[in-house]
Amino acid sequence: MKSIHSLGGCLCLTLTLGPMVARSASGAMPTCRQGSSPVGDEDWLAQAKEAETAQDFTQAARCYVGFLTKHPGRADILQRLGLVYYLSNRFETAIPPLERALELDQHEWGAALFLGICDYRVARFEKALVALRGALRIKPDLSEAHFWLGSTLLALGKNEDAAVELETVPTGSSERTDAEYMLAQAYRKAAESFYERIEKLNPDSYRAHQLEAESLAWRGQGQKAILEYRRALERKPDLEGAHRGIADLYWEQGALGRASKEYEAELRLFPLDDHSQLKVGEYWLAQGNGGRAIQYLGLAVRVNMNSAEGYRALGQAWVERGDLAKAESSLKAAIRRDPLDPISHRWLAEVYRRTGRPELAGSEYRLVQQLSANEKEAGSQKSGTGSRKDAR
Repeated sequence: MKSIHSLGGCLCLTLTLGPMVARSASGAMPTCRQGSSPVGDEDWLAQAKEAETAQDFTQAARCYVGFLTKHPGRADILQRLGLVYYLSNRFETAIPPLERALELDQHEWGAALFLGICDYRVARFEKALVALRGALRIKPDLSEAHFWLGSTLLALGKNEDAAVELETVPTGSSERTDAEYMLAQAYRKAAESFYERIEKLNPDSYRAHQLEAESLAWRGQGQKAILEYRRALERKPDLEGAHRGIADLYWEQGALGRASKEYEAELRLFPLDDHSQLKVGEYWLAQGNGGRAIQYLGLAVRVNMNSAEGYRALGQAWVERGDLAKAESSLKAAIRRDPLDPISHRWLAEVYRRTGRPELAGSEYRLVQQLSANEKEAGSQKSGTGSRKDAR
């Protein structure tokens, strides 16, 4: 089984937990070699620290065990022993020292967090719930604990509770991307459960067909999903979201003209649907008709003022129309909402270039290169280490 975390990130987290391991009395760090025999307490801890730094977790565990033979009541060292077992993917072995650390000190949030994660990894989900909720009582803003609690609830089939918990993972945290993936699973499973209940009550209702369409779409069966949406619309022509669902599927298939017609159908029923306004605007922008695009995109951002994608597309449309002042304003609004989007920065650089501001343009182009490199590096790290969803 793959480790859920990238090793470096997890090691950084574990090294923040508990007091720093002391150096030896002489101030020199003893060499960490397999088979060495530390004699004093300071030597055990110093070698453990060096072994952790070298990512030699087997040696670190040996040193901590040696120290604990004389000091079995040190909760902080028990916690660190559990952490190095965790980093070695020895999840079941990590559980006893982490449990003992919490028995000795109920405020060791790191022990509670990693105990919950280890319980999850060995399928002790009910115990994981207890440990992770304990971690959050000690440290309520711990995003890792919220993520793993949501994952545990999902494993127990408590899909709606899982979605609520995963929604609390902060945007911008390292766990948010994986939380979004798990949220999709939670919503899908909750919808499928709801669909099964609806189907039993009335298998030919518009709602049953709509839910079946959503389920098929999640499973990648686009054409079957479109047919189910059509059946739902036959039973309820003014069903909200059905035309939009069909349009999204056409858009994914690259059939932008068909998609646009379905988005327009949704807007005839629900004129303030900002997603449909945005997509029709993007369609006309792709057709080179900036004027028509602005009509839709302008309304889209008025309805949803937090849409970075909407402001970015509106900025592109104003560039198409030659109104660079309005383009600059829209693109800056997009960047305020999503500062890490290289596309918005690239368009803003183009506006600066066209308006004779080469220094600002150069600054934006350099930022685009940095953001693009960061995205590439993040993708490479994820493919190289495995994400949380890969581990499931």
